[in-house]
Parts: sequence; structure tokens; C-alpha cells
Amino acid sequence: MGLTNMSNIRTILITGKIGTGKSTKAKTFVENPIVLYANDIDFDVGAFPMENGIIIEDVHYKPDKSAILDIIRKYKGQVVLTSINQKSVPKEIFSMCKVKRAGSNNYLKEQIKELAPHSVSPVTWERDTYSLVYDYLKETDRELVRNLLLFNKPSDTQIISWLAENMHPNRLIFVDGVVKRRWSQRYFYEMLAYAHEGNLVGRLNMPTRRKYSKVPSLSRRLKVKNPDVLKQLLMDEDFKEWAKKKLNNAECRILKIGEKRRRKKTTPIEVNQSSLEDFI
Repeated sequence: MGLTNMSNIRTILITGKIGTGKSTKAKTFVENPIVLYANDIDFDVGAFPMENGIIIEDVHYKPDKSAILDIIRKYKGQVVLTSINQKSVPKEIFSMCKVKRAGSNNYLKEQIKELAPHSVSPVTWERDTYSLVYDYLKETDRELVRNLLLFNKPSDTQIISWLAENMHPNRLIFVDGVVKRRWSQRYFYEMLAYAHEGNLVGRLNMPTRRKYSKVPSLSRRLKVKNPDVLKQLLMDEDFKEWAKKKLNNAECRILKIGEKRRRKKTTPIEVNQSSLEDFI
């Protein structure tokens, strides 16, 4: 059996937040489907009619990857997957799907409002990076911020780079230099949550993309592991002249050691051609 479905029907992946109608939209692509859950699949593909279709819910949560791939490859009918987060879908599954978005309306909230019009709106914990940083800097309830960090589990490097643009770096020194990747991830998020009191006034600054420095690679070419040591060595004129011989002019300018001396053009030596008779 090949890596793709034997039929020309491509698997559909529907993504969207909780309550936006993923399951409802999935049912528009199949008639009388069997509904499975990604973390609990015990199903014989060959025993199910191809005209009915299969829906696999919650592919973002502990999916049985091998079972899902087996269904996608062997089932000749339509397979529809749902997930609240596109990034949480395993790459092997995602590469075999056509992605569709659920609607922006939150039908779950609307249903709750109809049943209990005076109830408090349900809290959605899911955040993108921008929204998470915004809540971190604005929210004064640090216990809420802690819970948001623990739920979303942002990349430690990414969240620190965003926060460094919007708060004093002294507040992040201990968390970034001591706690990050040395203590548990949970403790990192908890310490980070209380490193700021919230209530930030003003707009949110986004991190700028840093330019790649060529100095470390040039340092390695000159057999010096530490770029800081290289700076000290380049203060020596003999070493500087030796380095110029190893590098081109563009690389010399990066290290701020000037350019190579250009060779002066010399007039060619004129040689009078002699014939064999001149030597006899």
C-alpha cells in the first residue's frame, strides 16, 4: 500500500478554537460517518463502507499516529480530521491533509447564552504568542497569568525575547539565566508569571529579527574559538597582518582591520627575442 490514499480523495483537516463548529463542518463532507477520537482508535478500516466516511476528532490531543496514518492510507472514502491547533497535529499526518478553517463564530458561547442568558461567559485559555504576552503585561491577576502560561506552554526562548522588548531586563535575569532549562518547566512558568506585576501602559513592542553575525565563523577560520579573544589578538599588528592574508577584503572590513595591500602593477620586462643564428 502506498503512502497516500488509493483513491483521489484527500484527507481534510478542520482547525479552529473550541466551540467554532469544527464537528458540524466535518459532517458536511461525509454522510452517516463513523466518529473516532484520535487518542483511542480500535477500528478495522476494511469493514466500513467507503461511501459513509470517517471523522477523527481532536487530533491535537495524544493522537494514535500510526493508527490514523493507517486509516488515511487504506480507507478509500473521505476522512476528515479536527483539531483546535494546527501546530499540534503531527507532521506526518498534516502533510497528507488539505486544511480548512472553522468559522469565527463561537457557537458554544451562543448556546450557553440562550440556555442561561445571565451566566458568565466561559473563559478560553488558549492564546497565541501575541495575546499571551499582552495578557502577561496587562493583567494584574498574576495567578491567572500563571495558569495561562502553564496551559499554553510557550517556547521559553520565544516568550523571553518578546518580554525583553517590553519590560526591564533586570526582571528577567534570574528567570532567564538561572531557572530556564535548569529547573523544571513548570517552575520556570511560575517564576516568570510573578516577575512582573502587570498593568503595563502603552502599546506592545514586538521583537525585531536579529541580524546574523559573521564574526564567530571568521574567528573559527582564524583558529580562535572565542570571538572576544580574537578582538584582543587583532590589537597585535603581526597577528593582524597574518589575519589579512587569510581573509578577503570584505571579511577584513567586518573585523575592522582594514584591507589588504594591493600589489602595485609593475612594468613587464621586455626580452628581445633571439633567433638560433644569434647563438651560433
